[in-house]
Amino acid sequence: MTENNDDSNGLFGSAEKLRKELERLLEKAKDQGEKALDAIGLRGGTWQPPVNLTESTEEVCVSLDVPGMTSEQLSLEIVGNMLTITGTRPEPQPAPGEIVHLRQRPTGSFERSIPLPVPVDHEKVTAEVHHGVLTIRVAKAERAKTHKVPINERPSNS
Repeated sequence: MTENNDDSNGLFGSAEKLRKELERLLEKAKDQGEKALDAIGLRGGTWQPPVNLTESTEEVCVSLDVPGMTSEQLSLEIVGNMLTITGTRPEPQPAPGEIVHLRQRPTGSFERSIPLPVPVDHEKVTAEVHHGVLTIRVAKAERAKTHKVPINERPSNS
């Protein structure tokens, strides 16, 4: 009994079919833009706002770009050291007779979970939206703050 190493109809043949189908779908996406991405399920309807995360001696600050969104469209929660921000930006409806030729601004719901770099005080949190930026400030827990330790001089016994 000899083993046949020609697998053109087996695993390798299936891989080739898959590769060709992916090329076809990507070409369709290139030709038709975001509508094609939605049709083949590559966008999934969610988006991720960009985030900045900074830390000072007293607090952690998280900023998200959420242009056009109001505080009513946003929600945040802290569990342990994980900050989760959710929101929904409604899709703008064109005016009667208006034709949309290009729409690149993301719409729909999003969820961002951001691990905070240090333990935080859940009771000392502020959040505000101003000029399309959501800024969240969370005070560090006392144990996470830097404490200076005095160094004593020990007299020498000469």
